[in-house]
Amino acid sequence: MQRAGASIIHINVTDFAAAVEVARNPSLADTPFVVALEGSARTVVLTPSRRAWEEGVRAGMPLRFAKQMIPSLQVLPWDNQSTAKADAAITSIAQKYSPSIQCDRGGHIYLDMQGTTRLFGPVVDSAVQIQGEIRKKLNLEASVAVASNKLVAKVGTRTTRPAGLIQIREGDEASFLAWQDVSLLSGVGSATSRLLSVAGITTIGQIAALGDEQVMAFLGKRGLALRDAARGLDKSPLQNGLPEKRIVQRKISFSEPILEMDALKAAVVAAGEDAALAMRTAGLGSAKIHIALLYSDGRRSEASHRIKGQWVYDHEISLVAWKVAQLAASRRVRILSCSLSLGELSPLAPTLDLFLPDAQHRSDSLQQAVDRMRHKFGPGILTHGAALAHA
Repeated sequence: MQRAGASIIHINVTDFAAAVEVARNPSLADTPFVVALEGSARTVVLTPSRRAWEEGVRAGMPLRFAKQMIPSLQVLPWDNQSTAKADAAITSIAQKYSPSIQCDRGGHIYLDMQGTTRLFGPVVDSAVQIQGEIRKKLNLEASVAVASNKLVAKVGTRTTRPAGLIQIREGDEASFLAWQDVSLLSGVGSATSRLLSVAGITTIGQIAALGDEQVMAFLGKRGLALRDAARGLDKSPLQNGLPEKRIVQRKISFSEPILEMDALKAAVVAAGEDAALAMRTAGLGSAKIHIALLYSDGRRSEASHRIKGQWVYDHEISLVAWKVAQLAASRRVRILSCSLSLGELSPLAPTLDLFLPDAQHRSDSLQQAVDRMRHKFGPGILTHGAALAHA
């Protein structure tokens, strides 16, 4: 969405969890360390410190590889309490400048500054003040960008991290993006980046120059949206609030009330696949699955389950959702509808395909392939056999 005067501010604290640890303990500033969830099913580096990054450690790398690269590497546990406090403190600083705020956790915040110039002056001045307050009060360095939409502002902070500031004026979006590396564009993961590099496409401007037929040949219908993004076009509004307060919800109403558990399972799996695709497309994972059933006599029953980590893949979400649905289906009364909600959302834990353990790599690769097919041909093109009973 193009906005007069480029009124969107994006705040990006690079390698947030590691930055929070350094803010708490400045002696770590020149120490190679990583933040990781040791003992979890996905034992990968969540965040490297700046020193560890300089020595080749990357987010998503298996922890054992990182330790082989740097024998003296320190491993710190993920501290939910500290990162949550830091996020809240950044939000407290930012929301003084605008009531229209999107907090994505992990040191990422968007502000819409439309209508605030009489109070605070030019938007770029507010950006400078916010960046300074975060540094002074929290001992955190933030990259800050001002642009006409969220997409361009996000690329802006990626080009100036860890502590720069940039303003992309309205009308200059395409020219700013043209010479940036294609990996900086939202929606270009490692798999897409490799595919584009085979075609000799390394800059965002090269994607922007593709015609409809060319981009669809490479990436299918999804490629059209990526090409528009490469041209600096973005109509997405700010999603006010924290991601864990948002939910992805799907509801299935049956043409006739059902009593058969196979029919309920089919609906749950179909709803779970559709909700999970939307969740992953937004770059989020879920820590809570909730099922609500509405019966033919007007009564409802509900059940939910949560974990400390994330559910990401279709197979794990469908499995847990069905277990929750069985808990909710405590009455032998015909069911009118089923609602599935994925809640307590948070940004996906970073992964790098080339460094994933074999089992994890296979799961990621399979899910990415399925998602690409669904984006290209529609959600119903690939589905679990259990969902086929749902009309």
